Formats: sequence, structure tokens, C-alpha cells
Amino acid sequence: MKSTIKDVAKEAHVSIMTVSRVINKKEYIASATREKVLKAVRKLHYRPNRVARSLVVQKTNFIGLIVPDIANPFFGDLAKGAERLAREKGYNLILGDTDGKVENEKEYIEAMRANMCDGIILVAPRIEDTVILELNDTIPLVLVDRSIKSDKILQVWIDNEGAACKAVEHLIELEHRRIGFLTGPKNVQNSLRREEGYKRALKKHGITFDPELVVIGDFYFKTGYEKFDTFFKLKPRPTAIFASNDLMALGLINRAKERGIDIPGDLSIVGFDDIFLASMIDPPLTTVLHPTVEMGIKAIDRFLNRLDDIEKEEEKSYLVNRLIIRGSTKSLR
Repeated sequence: MKSTIKDVAKEAHVSIMTVSRVINKKEYIASATREKVLKAVRKLHYRPNRVARSLVVQKTNFIGLIVPDIANPFFGDLAKGAERLAREKGYNLILGDTDGKVENEKEYIEAMRANMCDGIILVAPRIEDTVILELNDTIPLVLVDRSIKSDKILQVWIDNEGAACKAVEHLIELEHRRIGFLTGPKNVQNSLRREEGYKRALKKHGITFDPELVVIGDFYFKTGYEKFDTFFKLKPRPTAIFASNDLMALGLINRAKERGIDIPGDLSIVGFDDIFLASMIDPPLTTVLHPTVEMGIKAIDRFLNRLDDIEKEEEKSYLVNRLIIRGSTKSLR
């Protein structure tokens, strides 16, 4: 059976794009990579078909960006970072907003592959790891704000568990012991890791975990607003609440004000992400800085490096986050 360019790429352990660049004598391919490809070509007796070759080297200069909710400032900032570098490098983004639904993710993925995007930046997906791995074999892919155990997938992420632990420890240091937690969706990895961080902080400081203090949310402002009453009805009430993202934290603060509860005098609140609204609300929100713009820039950078088979060791580490202490938290002393 006649060998294909895909067979050559597999044999040389490089991308199809890299094989096409070697065949078409692009000058910027590293000599070691070029030699690997040529060795595979000789071994497999590969002869490029002129028509097929023209299809392979065709570039659309479009990159697909798939996000759960573009109305969330977190994903809007990430998209801005990605677009900034993409435009600088001669690419344009095609945006897909999944509304947090797995079926929408899959539809966007298929549409972007069918329309020959040069690659896909997949942000906080809900699809299974196996689907992501299969997708990575067919099109250049960067996974953002989620991590999976695979050296084959380019990933950009932060330590969600560690960051959540820091946030809850801040409340513990302020003498809070009855700390509520408003989670994200149970089918989202970041949400689960932040919950683990919450539990880790409690355990570290000898505080018994109380499942009654954990309320399930979904990352939307409306949910924070509505779930506040669930915490308010607890006896005794929590003296502090950690929300899995800033939008829900802002919803909590909004409802607290309606009920005449002073923040932080009666209740301390911590969020996660540091969206621009976090510093504008009264009181300003204590939260975890999630480097969203930087994540978008890094995702494009890693995508472009994959096209050229360049990978830097430092790019394999997650991005740094930190706790920003503002006016929504107060000591019980």
C-alpha cells in the first residue's frame, strides 16, 4: 500500500505540517528535525502527490478558539490575549461559545476541523480526556485552563487546588472557622480542584469538613445571588464564604447588601479569577489572580511552536497565580 504523508509524520514523530515544510524545502526547519523526516521518507518510499501536497500545505491563517461562556469576563480577557498575539503573527481567531455544553463543544470542534482551521485552542472543555487525545492526533491543539495526564497534549493551566487552598487559608488566618464554599459545576475539572483546595486548607488547620457548608453552583452571577439565601438559612451561619469564581462572589455580595448584611463586617467573601469587576465593586473583592490574558497569549505561542516543532522546557509548567487581598475580607478578632 502506498505510504501517505500521515505515515511519514507518524514514523518521524512530527506533525503533518512539519513533513510538508520539509518536502517543500522551507528553510526554518531545524536540521535534526529535517533529517528525521527525510529518513522516514526514504524508509517508507514516500512520493508526494502534487495535488495532495497542495492541500497539505494550504494554510487558512485561522485558529479556532472554543470557550464555555464569552459573556464571562474571564474568557473575554483570555480571548483578548490570544487575539493580540495571533494578529501579531498573521493569524485570525474564529470564536466558538459553547454555553458550557458538551454537545456544543463537539459541534464547534467538528466545524473547525471541517473548515480547515490551522489549529484549535480549547478552553476549559467538558469533553472527555479520550476525545481530547483523539482530537490532538488530527489537528494542532492547545488545551487551556485544564490539564490531563499526557505528554502529547500542549497545555496551559494554573494550580487551581493550590490557589483555592491559599484563598481559604487567608480566611482561616482571619480567625474564620465556619467557612462556606460555593462550588462550580461538578463536571468541570477546575471546579473539582478548587473544592479539593478548600478541603485541603480545612484539614491542614484541623477544621472538620462540614458538607452542609458546600453549596453547588455553576459559575454564573445569578447563581451566587440565589444561593446566598441557602447559606443565610444555615444555623449557625458561616462567617465567610469562598466562591469558585468572581461572578458568583459578586452575586453573593449583591444579595447580601439587599438583606442588610455588611461585607465584610458581618460576612467575609473571597472569589477566584480577579476579573476587572472585582476591584470595582463595593467593597472590592478579595480574590485569586488568574492570569487570563497571559493564558491566551501563551496558548497562541505554544500553538505556533507546535507548528514548527519547537518546544521549550519552561513552557511545560503552569502559570503562576496569587491571592489579591482587598476589602471584602476582615478578621474576626
